[in-house]
Amino acid sequence: MKIAYAGFDLFYPMLECLYDNGCEIVKIFTCNVDNDTEFNTEVTDFAQKHDIAITYDRITENDIIALKNDGVDALFCAAYYYRIPVLPDFKMINVHPSLLPMGRGAWPMPLYILNSYEKAGVTFHKMAENFDDGDIIMQKSFELCDSDNLSTFMKKAYELLPSMVKDLLSDFSYHYENAKPQTDGEYWKAPDEDQYTIDEDTDFETADRILRAFYGFYVTYIRNDEKIKLKNAVAVRGDNKYEEFKVNGGYIMLM
Repeated sequence: MKIAYAGFDLFYPMLECLYDNGCEIVKIFTCNVDNDTEFNTEVTDFAQKHDIAITYDRITENDIIALKNDGVDALFCAAYYYRIPVLPDFKMINVHPSLLPMGRGAWPMPLYILNSYEKAGVTFHKMAENFDDGDIIMQKSFELCDSDNLSTFMKKAYELLPSMVKDLLSDFSYHYENAKPQTDGEYWKAPDEDQYTIDEDTDFETADRILRAFYGFYVTYIRNDEKIKLKNAVAVRGDNKYEEFKVNGGYIMLM
């Protein structure tokens, strides 16, 4: 199967799974990222290693038309910043880290943790004009526990990909043509700063959820009206050994 791929490192294992299952990847579209909280190094290295054309330019309708004219069978998208033009006669699949139709939106993962959901998952769906509401091709779920953070969330998502990709490619046309329309769901707005802000009066349980939900990204800690950015931090119960970042019932330790 001849494909193109769009994405940065958030879902890099998807790219490997497609390659390992025999897909001929003819072009990779990725994004310029900060390479601090989000990365494109693995995708870039993969393209160089396998001599695959790669571009950081935003995908246009002309790009999609060119893929179709070059005999590309499908475009797979897994974590890409921009809206991709949809052609009705060209197969386009998006990989989304939620159990659609719940959790539409660009960044549902932290909200699963912030809202203490017990189950999350990965959905393969057809791309459509509206974000994340295309027909569902397949999806699988995983359990969340009260110690999961954003990193372990994604590791659990990655563990689903090999079997999902294998099943999809075993009879791609059948799965694609028999995708099921989504029912009414929910669009989850990306978290705003209020949702990842902590101060010394924040209760321990809330601080713990916030730090887990945004692990790998920056959380705002307010001290004496000063906003301090903390990354890769955890909440620890007990006396504040460091005196710097107190919360109600514990303290924040930088990893």
